[in-house]
Amino acid sequence: MLNHNESWWKEKGAALTAAAIVNQPRLWQEGFTQISAQRPAVDAFWKQCDANSRIIITGAGSSLLAAQASVNWLRSVLSRHVDVIAATDLVLAPEMLSGKCILVSVSSSGNTPETVKVVERQLAAHPGTPHIAITNNAQSRLAQLASQQPEGLFIAVPEGTSNGSFAATSEFTIPMWYIMLLLAPACWSELERVLPVLQRGATYFLNNYAADIEQWAAVPRDNMVAVGALSLKAIACETSLKLLEMGNGNIMTAWHSMLEFRHGPKLIINRDATVVGYIAARPEIRRYDLDMMSELTGERSAAAQIIGIGHDALPADHHVCDRYYHFASPELAQYHESFSAMLYVLFAQVAGLYRAIALGVTPDNPSRDGKVAKVAKVTVY
Repeated sequence: MLNHNESWWKEKGAALTAAAIVNQPRLWQEGFTQISAQRPAVDAFWKQCDANSRIIITGAGSSLLAAQASVNWLRSVLSRHVDVIAATDLVLAPEMLSGKCILVSVSSSGNTPETVKVVERQLAAHPGTPHIAITNNAQSRLAQLASQQPEGLFIAVPEGTSNGSFAATSEFTIPMWYIMLLLAPACWSELERVLPVLQRGATYFLNNYAADIEQWAAVPRDNMVAVGALSLKAIACETSLKLLEMGNGNIMTAWHSMLEFRHGPKLIINRDATVVGYIAARPEIRRYDLDMMSELTGERSAAAQIIGIGHDALPADHHVCDRYYHFASPELAQYHESFSAMLYVLFAQVAGLYRAIALGVTPDNPSRDGKVAKVAKVTVY
């Protein structure tokens, strides 16, 4: 498993995190199967919804980023208006949530205080609001809120999605997958076609690059910046979060939009920064990303490093980064970039895992002082 046996991972306090990472391709298939078996319930949910109601997806942390990574695909296939609004904003400005909407709550724990409060307020103020709960915890408050009302929908995730590890690995990609499946049932044929591409890509990446990423992570590089365009911008943000969380705050991280990066923030390459660039698979977007990566590689200081993440191998004459990892998935060039996002986030997970171990942090429980908890402690007024 990721270049080591289980006893090694246990010794490092990382067995749960490593297992959650490698189990993702199997869990994606199981998730598709579980939702497909509930097709009548999914169809019944959407049949009751007003055709003019907009969809509002809310959540916090990695759950919100999973929604942001998938929303551009949803907008490309749905006729309804779709918004993603952070629950941490909605608790402060509840007027942003209109009465006539379809509410989708996303929370790994299902008990995120802000997300729960948003849903409770909406259902109290506007009874009968259609509500989909996407959570990895069937016993959670959000799951109960969706299951206990006729207008609600909750379908459990595959067993093992949550295994007790701290970082959202399978707990990130499964909610992202569920968002696409549950909100766009008319597009299941496309999702079924892309699923084996994602599974093969993930398996290739984990089998071929784990050892190299472990070697890279052993070198002290604790000033990390991730960049990506469109859906991949959410993956850049998730990368920043994963490295920060798994490293227990010992890694200074940031994230930016790929093209926005050259408008000032790229000056970080004048120092000992590592820039991770997520290169889109779609040719019309990819050309901009490659230009940006070439620019960074050509201008960086001797102390900086540029890492590229892409869907397939680069041509031999493309020298756009110092290190390049890919998923051997040329088919992704024909799909929306949200699907690349599901794969590219694996780099963040593996890099965070190995960098934490190099720092002497236990990835399964990095914040042992309790400064950051699995379910954030917050008073919601």
